[in-house]
Amino acid sequence: MIELFTKYYGIDILAMLLTFLGIYTIGNKKRYGFIIALLGNILWTIIGILSASLGLLFANSVLVILYIRAYILWKKK
Repeated sequence: MIELFTKYYGIDILAMLLTFLGIYTIGNKKRYGFIIALLGNILWTIIGILSASLGLLFANSVLVILYIRAYILWKKK
């Protein structure tokens, strides 16, 4: 049972929390939310490598690019 929580050294749990916090922060119109979510997606990319999941690796690699793009294009009112 403990292996469920330690299989990916807690990286998956941290990735999940960062992704949720980043999206919540973006919803509050804070630009730094993109950075938080970006860190979460980088961790998800690492999980994709560790689990040899091409789908997870590809999806999160694209999301990393999209978060960087959104951060650059973000304009304040």
